[in-house]
Amino acid sequence: MTETYRILKELGNDQLRRYIYENIAEPTFDSHRITSRFPQDFRTYYERMLNALASEGNIQDPHFAIANQIGNYLRLNSQALQIEKIGDATSSNMNGKTSRSSLWKKLK
Repeated sequence: MTETYRILKELGNDQLRRYIYENIAEPTFDSHRITSRFPQDFRTYYERMLNALASEGNIQDPHFAIANQIGNYLRLNSQALQIEKIGDATSSNMNGKTSRSSLWKKLK
């Protein structure tokens, strides 16, 4: 388990589930809806993740690495987050570039 994943575990499923259900009105959403807002909405966690990546020597594209880790976290914890992956989507990422991401459906 990487340090960035450990930091996400500290954030916890309950807080992330609440965030999804309270801040995303649509019943379906893609991962970019979370990764794009993560630096602002979870600033302390994001900064800690950036520092962890830097200390590991991973400084090529830390934002991409964090977005990937968030996507992995969603996938591995989807049941606890009460979401289900229903496919893939193309949308704008946190850098304003179009890229692929997972498409999710809320379960409640």
